[in-house]
Amino acid sequence: MRAIGFLLVTLAVGFGSFGCGSTGRGDDVSDPGDDGHALVVPLDGSQTQGKYLLGETLDGLGQEPGYHANAVTRATTADGQAVTIAFDGSAALRSGSHRGTDPFFDGMLLTGSQGAHLRIKPLRGGTDLATYRLELRTPAGWVDQCGGGEAVPLAGKWQKSGFHEYAADRISFACTGSVAYKCTLWGYLAGSDATAMGWRAHQACTRMARGDYCAAGHSRTREGTPIQIFDVIGVGPAPPRHFEGVQNWPPDPDRMFFEAAWNDAAHPASCLSRRRWQGLPIGPLCDHDDLPDPRQDTGVRFCEDIEWPAPGSEPTGALLFNVSRYTDLALHVWKCGDTDLVSTVRGFYQLPDVIQPFPNMGTCEHVRNDGIVLRALRSDLNPDDFWELSLFRKAGDAVVARTAEPPPGFVPGIVPFEGYAFKAQSGDLVPLNLYLNTATGDRVSTTATPGDPYVLESVIGYVFRPETR
Repeated sequence: MRAIGFLLVTLAVGFGSFGCGSTGRGDDVSDPGDDGHALVVPLDGSQTQGKYLLGETLDGLGQEPGYHANAVTRATTADGQAVTIAFDGSAALRSGSHRGTDPFFDGMLLTGSQGAHLRIKPLRGGTDLATYRLELRTPAGWVDQCGGGEAVPLAGKWQKSGFHEYAADRISFACTGSVAYKCTLWGYLAGSDATAMGWRAHQACTRMARGDYCAAGHSRTREGTPIQIFDVIGVGPAPPRHFEGVQNWPPDPDRMFFEAAWNDAAHPASCLSRRRWQGLPIGPLCDHDDLPDPRQDTGVRFCEDIEWPAPGSEPTGALLFNVSRYTDLALHVWKCGDTDLVSTVRGFYQLPDVIQPFPNMGTCEHVRNDGIVLRALRSDLNPDDFWELSLFRKAGDAVVARTAEPPPGFVPGIVPFEGYAFKAQSGDLVPLNLYLNTATGDRVSTTATPGDPYVLESVIGYVFRPETR
């Protein structure tokens, strides 16, 4: 059987103008003689990505059309001295002979490109890579823009499209948890040369970490989703010549599979096997035809079908590659035999590819898409908030239900894992209900209302809405 690849396709901006102020100097910063590179986290396993470029707060502060928030290079020290600052090294600030975490920067006031007043305090790192506390002056006082975290400086400014633009007189900041921050501490150090590999790889990393497949600034992922990163520049592990695709359905929820190959600048991903989350809106992904959705275009080329050149042997265009889990899967309703309806993650239906859910039971007819269940729980989710679901079977019937609560007449035992349903309803979640056919005794779990002679027996849990095309 061929590998199944598919796409589930994934400050001159400025702060507003407020008053200014000052602060005293602290003594909890790193030794300014250190280069700060001890902050870099080796890419030796899976990493958690996110949807915010510069931070949940910072992404919403840019007031210059088309740009995220950034600062100009005019500044004032805590004791009132007017100075000029500049971006320096890999990710640090400089003013004269003062660099990085030098206490000289403690309490320094910066000016947002639209006139706001910012205050910084060195926190960690050293001369080449440094982090700072970043506060904004508001009518209510100074407000930490990173929610108690820290910020790394980045040269220039960021367009709302996610494009990193060089500007010698502008400095941006990225907060803890944002992808620009994460990519920096993953070792993709942008520096200040927009033509250098570090800058290009950092740009590709931010696209990858946000699931920004089209390079248009649209995130198609959820916070905290784990991915594993490969690259051709020596920061992370090199990609294999060929990524193995999915050979069996449903995919192993504990294994990662190839998702996409990522480029620099404003170039979309080179190829896509699937999006990171099925539960996010279906395509079209892009305003152009560079990335057709494999669910809608059977002529697309999947990443697993490409043999990538060995690093350095020839240019591929792609700099970074990632694998991720099938974190969620669609439930599909199948009709097996004359009366039995089954909603399950087993089976695959994406014409012209069809994999039968129960090959030993003969041919089942695909009826509809029927919701999306989680297959793996992110580290930030509480398992106690979910019901585990399994597939129960008996003669002439199969049904998905809570693993710990088999429907009447179904015997508990070793049952195939289906996924997880939320215990409580919220947002776009819909109920997954258990119905009984009073005429035949058939039971089916579904988000739809099957109508007579089916009657509602119970609510199993809550799942994401089904895909629509």
